[in-house]
Amino acid sequence: MTTGTTPATPAGSAPGVWSHPTLRVLLAAETTSMLGTQLSAVSMPWLVLQLTGSAGDMGLVMAAQLAAIAVFGFFGASWTGRIGPRRIMLIGDTVRGPLVALLPVLYYLHCLNTATFVVVMFAIGAFYAPYLASQQAILPSVVGDDEQLLGRANAALHSATRLSVLLGPTLGGLLISLFGAPTVLLVDAVSFAASALLLSRLLPRTPPQAPAPRRSPTAALRLLLSDRLLRSWSAGLALGEMAWQAMFALLPVIAVTREGGSSVVAGALLTAFGGGALTGTLLAGRLMRRVPPRTLALTGRVGLGVAFFALPLHLELPGLVCLLVFAGLLNGVSNAPVATVRVLRIPQDRRPEALTVATALALLGGTVGWILSGTVAQRAGITPVFWGLAALQALAAALFVIGALGTQGAPAPSATSAHPTKDSR
Repeated sequence: MTTGTTPATPAGSAPGVWSHPTLRVLLAAETTSMLGTQLSAVSMPWLVLQLTGSAGDMGLVMAAQLAAIAVFGFFGASWTGRIGPRRIMLIGDTVRGPLVALLPVLYYLHCLNTATFVVVMFAIGAFYAPYLASQQAILPSVVGDDEQLLGRANAALHSATRLSVLLGPTLGGLLISLFGAPTVLLVDAVSFAASALLLSRLLPRTPPQAPAPRRSPTAALRLLLSDRLLRSWSAGLALGEMAWQAMFALLPVIAVTREGGSSVVAGALLTAFGGGALTGTLLAGRLMRRVPPRTLALTGRVGLGVAFFALPLHLELPGLVCLLVFAGLLNGVSNAPVATVRVLRIPQDRRPEALTVATALALLGGTVGWILSGTVAQRAGITPVFWGLAALQALAAALFVIGALGTQGAPAPSATSAHPTKDSR
């Protein structure tokens, strides 16, 4: 079932995805805001390293954002369902822009230190999980619940993200070398404003609906835990996110310690991942016309569990770049299928809050990865951290396989199985 004026299109027809005006707006807004976010992915940790010279402080600052994602994603899950995806996305872009702009302002006023950075990053992260969950929740209402068509819509949305990941880090590294990290953060702030403008002007308003019951966060958590696939895949995503965020945290450290402190190298390493991820996402959109999303999800996640064992092999810069491209490819091939299988597994009326809690759990793992990677790398070196990341991805791959076994064709948990009356507040 779809909403709006554009009729649903059969799963084998591309216009059903690319010609839908609402999806085009989502893609434009996502590309704009994510491009700015990827500029900050280089400039924020770079600015912390410039201010403190400490990899541990860098990990702490970046982890503050992910910690807020986990905390507000969990306790704000019920409000995500009540407010609605459109309003959540508008609020997220409108508030995060000024918060990002606050960092360079404080820097120029000589008021920016580690503690202040942590507070601002925590505030920025508070809006992230509801925003991501709202993006996922709004897609079925746009293109319908057909698995192949929804999978290709997810792939299109991920492609916009991956294009930003491809272009943003290298551009960020170049801009930092020319203008400095504070100026690059101002560009990110402008990107949030542009995204908010696109969404407010062009994203259709949803028709009024009866208010959703206010459920406790534990109700959404119980819904995830009640199903074998959702339970195992949520744990696998949390472990995988821990490994990814820890690796991303180490890339600026590698650039500083091994490559002569070049911000361009730091951006290039992230770009290598982004290029592979974009290629994989584009492949996923085509492959899902013939291959079931569940098969693609498992192939990519098991491949990542194997690929990460190349990290501890003391790779030189070209080898590390190749590994990041390959890991990004596997990540891109599997991300949209994972999102598709998971969203269709959740009852429609429970998707906003359940996806918000699931996002929070995944990025809680990312928080731990940011904190531990910088601290362990500073005390024991980068190689022990890489061994830990390989073990995390292998365990995540095992959880994806366990979750998929025996659940093919099994019904998703019903809305009544979560006992809404009992869990409502």
